[in-house]
Amino acid sequence: MATHTAPAEPLLVVLGSTGTGKSELAVELATRFKGEIINSDAMQLYDGLPIITNKISVEERCGIPHHLLGHIPLDHAPWDVEDYKSEAAKIIREIRSRGNLPILVGGTQYYVDPLLFKDVILDDVEIDPSSSYPILEEPTDVLLEELKKVDPIMAERWHPNDRRKIQRSLEIYLHTGRPASELYAEQEKRKAAAAQEPETNQPWEKLLFWVYSERETLVERLDSRVDKMLDAGLLDEVQELFDMKKKKTAEGQILNMTKGIWQSIGYKQFEPYMSAKEEGKDLADLAKLKSNAMEDMKAATRRYANSQTRWIRLKQIPRLKEQVPKAFESLYLVDSTDVSQFKTKVVEPAAEITAKFLSGEPQPRHTELSELAREVLTRVSEPPPKAIPCKRTCEICQTVCLTEQAWNRHIKSAGHKRVMKKKKRLALVPVDDTLDTPSDAEASSDPDVTSIFAA
Repeated sequence: MATHTAPAEPLLVVLGSTGTGKSELAVELATRFKGEIINSDAMQLYDGLPIITNKISVEERCGIPHHLLGHIPLDHAPWDVEDYKSEAAKIIREIRSRGNLPILVGGTQYYVDPLLFKDVILDDVEIDPSSSYPILEEPTDVLLEELKKVDPIMAERWHPNDRRKIQRSLEIYLHTGRPASELYAEQEKRKAAAAQEPETNQPWEKLLFWVYSERETLVERLDSRVDKMLDAGLLDEVQELFDMKKKKTAEGQILNMTKGIWQSIGYKQFEPYMSAKEEGKDLADLAKLKSNAMEDMKAATRRYANSQTRWIRLKQIPRLKEQVPKAFESLYLVDSTDVSQFKTKVVEPAAEITAKFLSGEPQPRHTELSELAREVLTRVSEPPPKAIPCKRTCEICQTVCLTEQAWNRHIKSAGHKRVMKKKKRLALVPVDDTLDTPSDAEASSDPDVTSIFAA
């Protein structure tokens, strides 16, 4: 009789974009397999604001312990990756010590990855919280000019409007005295060397579920969710943040609006409405601002969901394929497109696979779970060719492209052709700044192309 070896340190991970049902599946699995849940959503780390951060309610938790949910005050700086990795790893050990199953769930994938993969962040870069560098709060163009002086390689890599990446590269230099480009190059050498080493016998004891909804259905679901959030009291929470900002500003504090709770989808979209309301604008103006904020919030939510899926497809899946054999086969896609069949198509298949995983029994092939699983996993198993870095600026459209592929897409785009046609028609040399630029929809569809006017 064949013997089965149960995993000694099992970890369940529930991935997926917002609105697909990750939390619901995690609770179901925790209920059936003595699980405890660890939140990996950056906004849900903050205490309060359950609507704007989309926290699972106490009732929906069904008595299952949820860790790192509502864990830090609203005015605290966001956790960096190392903070999260350290605390989550400690909690995972504690859960196992109780004989329970740790289940990691949430949408901030760069929090998840360091718990799954080796050397995905600069582990040897320690940020000293006692050190303060005022330059990091300067405008983005100032940060970029400073980065060009100390690390021109990284400065050339980033889009001039990408404040977060520019700031992080400069922060690494300020805290370590070494360019981030050098540290990343060393990291790549370590990964290349590890790939040449003989395979270790360390088992891969992780089971991943990708809760997936087809895009058209998901978009409708997300738009409807924003409407429900408004009815549930979203504006009360936006007002709370608005008042907190006013209070801290009055006290002389300089707030970094590009980090922390201020990046929650909903606040920045409704802030102009709150300001106008405080100024006593007429009802017609307020109604228009509120309507625009709703549409902006829906668009931002859709973009966020798309970026989460892209991360899984372009970062996590390639990393799974680089790990020990069979790691990619441990990723199961469950289809949550039809909410009425959530139990049949999501919960039951996931529970059956989890039972086999925990007992050490052979699991089904991940491409055989459903037709959608076969289609999506087959498609994403072969990632697109790696983009060739090549920063170019289209002076006509005032658009920056970061890769050769993005440049080729841009010059063939309808927006670029429209501008060229207008230029030719008006015979303007040079083109004046009244020319049309590619639409927001065209720009946002390509992550390597961003209009300078969108800053």
